[in-house]
Amino acid sequence: MEHEEQTEKLSRELERLDEHSDEVGQDIDEARREWEANEDDPTVPGAQPSEDEAGTTDEEDSSGA
Repeated sequence: MEHEEQTEKLSRELERLDEHSDEVGQDIDEARREWEANEDDPTVPGAQPSEDEAGTTDEEDSSGA
């Protein structure tokens, strides 16, 4: 019986973690959409890349070039 109780407890914990993971994913998606909108808005200070960053791509940044 102890194994069944432990299994049930772990199943509930897994369900709780899955729900939390979904919430975190939604928060990330929302933050990404908000950031992308801010990048297009010149009235948001710091949201646009600096002149130095504007001319590089992700590939150039990661290669150290």
